[in-house]
Amino acid sequence: MTTTAPRRATAAAARRAASGDRARDRDRDRDRQDTGAAPFVTARNPYALTELVLGHPVDWAAVTDPLGLVEDTLLTPREQLFDPRWGSPVYLGFGLGERDEVVPVELPRGGKAVEPESEDAPRLPDEPRTLADLRAVLGDLDAVTLRAARPTRAGGWTVEVAPAGSPVSRLVDTVVDRSVLERLLRLVVLDTGWTPAGAEWRDTGRFFDEAAEFSDPVQGGLGDCWLIAAMSSVAWALPGRIADAARATGVPNDRFTHRFEYRDPGDGSQRVFEASDETLVWSGTTSPLYARSAEPGEIWPGVVEKAFAQWRQGTTHDHPDLTVLNGGDPVWASAALSGRTPQYTWHAGTTAAALRTLVKSHSRSYRTVDPMTAWTYGTAPDGLSYADATIVGNHAYSVLGWTTGTVLRRAFDRLLARSSSAARLAFEPQGAALLDLRLLTRDYVILRNPWGSTEATVGARHGAITVRDEGFWRSIDLDVVDGVFAIDFPTYQQYFAGTGVAV
Repeated sequence: MTTTAPRRATAAAARRAASGDRARDRDRDRDRQDTGAAPFVTARNPYALTELVLGHPVDWAAVTDPLGLVEDTLLTPREQLFDPRWGSPVYLGFGLGERDEVVPVELPRGGKAVEPESEDAPRLPDEPRTLADLRAVLGDLDAVTLRAARPTRAGGWTVEVAPAGSPVSRLVDTVVDRSVLERLLRLVVLDTGWTPAGAEWRDTGRFFDEAAEFSDPVQGGLGDCWLIAAMSSVAWALPGRIADAARATGVPNDRFTHRFEYRDPGDGSQRVFEASDETLVWSGTTSPLYARSAEPGEIWPGVVEKAFAQWRQGTTHDHPDLTVLNGGDPVWASAALSGRTPQYTWHAGTTAAALRTLVKSHSRSYRTVDPMTAWTYGTAPDGLSYADATIVGNHAYSVLGWTTGTVLRRAFDRLLARSSSAARLAFEPQGAALLDLRLLTRDYVILRNPWGSTEATVGARHGAITVRDEGFWRSIDLDVVDGVFAIDFPTYQQYFAGTGVAV
């Protein structure tokens, strides 16, 4: 009895703190709405990024633990990969601003880090007794990142701390050289053609086989999730909009240039670009560095990516600097690709029911008919973990539509949810009550990660679903690793920052 009041006070304080956190989240997004700020997302595909750091393509199907290889190469534990708060290399060149928005930052610089085995490496005292003794290897203890703290049976604590510096700093100091950075960031501004070290421009396939499909675009090592997600959304909602307007440029007719006409959503002007079949691949291979198609032999995502790089760089050169695409707005890109107007809905202050209505209003037979995209917060809202949910922070996703599912729940569960904790502990269902089960129908939003992998796990639906495609019902298996998943709308409202549609 003596602990009841303190516990209640602590719980009340926690509820007040959580309410304040939610209010701050809402205020932050309302500020963005008031200023007309558009989303800016820039997460890189960590698997493609790993290849760029290693300097060669990887046969991921042959790797026993793909995410483990990513962790080892990028010097970042998986718990810190999907949120820029931890300085993850997935957001190389960007960091968090004062209001947790993602902003460009100067890349950490310095000499090579001292190897731990080196004679010059810092050493612990022979018998460390206090935390102050750890300064020799950890530096400023106030800046040390705590990974875990576990109580011991003897009454003490076992504490695990991360290495000094952010993962990006360690990566730049110990692994990455200038040739790698040139593949990832814009270091030199030239309009004489751009070819990063270890790569070459080659014609490696066909624009597409039958048509551009939503499952084709897969993001590479650039921070252009905003563009790849938009490609998938437009290909899905507006079949035929991404077309091949090609013309021959030589004799015999084995070289072609593709013409792209885009409408600038900002001023309504028409922009025309031409790009050849050449895309960037690893030297001596057909393995792309950047955007690629999940369908072997197709190159259209890489060619469209090149055309947008021409647009951003303001060049007509067929070999533009693709790193200009790091960071952007998926709703703007969807509108540019489809010749439409972008509309934005920020989730802070918007209910899950309103988001469900929004998605359904732009869908027919469960499938979106207007290109829709979604984006996550710059960092996970307080009380949530993107790593635990397998949702990527500051990232763009395609919205493909919605579906339903059933949830099995005991009839008395709702009663218990409205009861006090004491009542819940006292209530022990017996006999028929244990078998009184109800099936509840729940709606889910269907999303696609442009990485072609890394599907959300929190609030997720599993199994096969069907949606109405153009002229037929398409079956989608949500348990296949291809980037497509479905989560319930309350989860979607919490973890995602906004939804956009091109109308």
